[in-house]
Amino acid sequence: MAPRLIITGSTGYIGARLAALARERGFDVVEFGRRSEAKWRIGDEPAASDLEGAAAVVHLAHSWATEPEAAEESNINISGTVKLAEAAKAAGVSRFVFASSTSSRPEALNVYGRTKFRIEQHLAASAAAPIVRIARIGLVYGGPRTAMYGLMAKLSALSPLLPMIGLSRKVQPIHLDEVAAGLLTLATDESQPPRAFVLAQERPISFAAWLRILRRSQGKGNLHFIPIPLTAALLACRMTKLLPLIPTVDPERVLGLAGATPMESGESLRLLKLHLADPLVMLSAELGQKSGEPSQSEAKALLQYLGSAPTEMQLQRLSEGLRREGLAPLGLSPALIKHPRLLALFEPPANRTQHRLARALYLADLAIEPERQRDKKAGLFNAILTISGDVLLLPLRALLAGRYR
Repeated sequence: MAPRLIITGSTGYIGARLAALARERGFDVVEFGRRSEAKWRIGDEPAASDLEGAAAVVHLAHSWATEPEAAEESNINISGTVKLAEAAKAAGVSRFVFASSTSSRPEALNVYGRTKFRIEQHLAASAAAPIVRIARIGLVYGGPRTAMYGLMAKLSALSPLLPMIGLSRKVQPIHLDEVAAGLLTLATDESQPPRAFVLAQERPISFAAWLRILRRSQGKGNLHFIPIPLTAALLACRMTKLLPLIPTVDPERVLGLAGATPMESGESLRLLKLHLADPLVMLSAELGQKSGEPSQSEAKALLQYLGSAPTEMQLQRLSEGLRREGLAPLGLSPALIKHPRLLALFEPPANRTQHRLARALYLADLAIEPERQRDKKAGLFNAILTISGDVLLLPLRALLAGRYR
C-alpha cells in the first residue's frame, strides 16, 4: 500500500510541483484545499479521518485575506497552522513540514516574513513541536512563470534599462524541482530531526546579478539599472495597478527584497543530500538558450583582447578554466564581446588579483602560453604601444574596474 502524503496549498506554484513529484515516487497524495479532493481552508478543523494513516503533512497554504497587522489570536495563518499541526500529531502523523521563508525574521520589513516567523515560534511552543520540520525556502525559480519568479522574469525582459531597488542585496535562488525534492525528503526521511532547514543556494548572489541571469537566459542582451529609493519603488508599485500592459508589483514583494538577508544553508543542503544546480544553466535549458554560447563568446573575446587569434585548443583550455573557477559566464555585454578592445576600459589595476575580470584575463593568458612559447619574438614597437596604452588608460580603468567584479 502506497504511503499517504497530505499537501495543503497543492494548487500553488510549489504545491503543484511537489504533488506531481510525490505521485511519481509512488505516494498516495491527498490534496487539502478549496478546490481539491479534501475540502479544507486554512483555519478549518481538519477531519480526523483525512489525517489518520498519513506518513506526513506538508503545509504550504497561506491566506492573504488576514489583515497584515492582525493580532496573533485573530491571524488565521498562525492559528490555522498550529491547529492543523496539532490535529496531525493527535492523529498519529509522524512528520509535519511547514513551508516558511528565508525572509522569516521578527524584524522583517514585509508582513509575510514577520508572519512566517511568528508561525515558527508558535509551532515550537505547541504540542505538535516534536513532529514539526521547518523549511525556510529561498528565492524559487523555474517551471511555470508565476509568483515572484514570473514577475522577476517579466520585469527583467521588459527593457534593457530597469529602475530597481536593492541591487546590492543578496538573494539565494533555488529551482522549483529542488524545493520539491527537499520538501519530500523532509516529509519522508525519518533521520531528519525536528528543526529548521534552509533550502537556498549556499553562495548568495546580488539581486542585480540575479536579474541579469533572468534576462540573459531569455535570450536578451545586457541589463542596466537605475537605482531608486524604497519610497519611490513603493509609489511605483501603486502606479503599476493603474497602468496597462506592465506587470503589477505587490509592495509586499518590494519590502521583502529590501529586507532580504542571506541565511546559512550549507548544513541543511548536506543533511538533505541536495546538490543545487547553477541557476543560469537550469534557466538556459528551460528557456531554450544554449548555456555554452555566452561562455564560448566571452572566452573568445578575452583571448582577442590579449592579442591572440583564438584557436580551438586555446578556447577549450580557457573555457574549461573559467568553468572550473566559477567565472563562466562573466556577464560581458554584447558590445564588449563584439569589440574586445573595449575591455581595456574595465581591466582592473594589477593589485586587484581577486577581481573576476582580472582572474579571467590571467586564465586567458595561461591558455595562450603554450603557443606563445613557440613565438617569443615580440617586437619592440608592440611592447612600447602596450606600455603606453596601459599608462594612458590607468585613471579610467580605476574608475570602471568595479563593473565586472
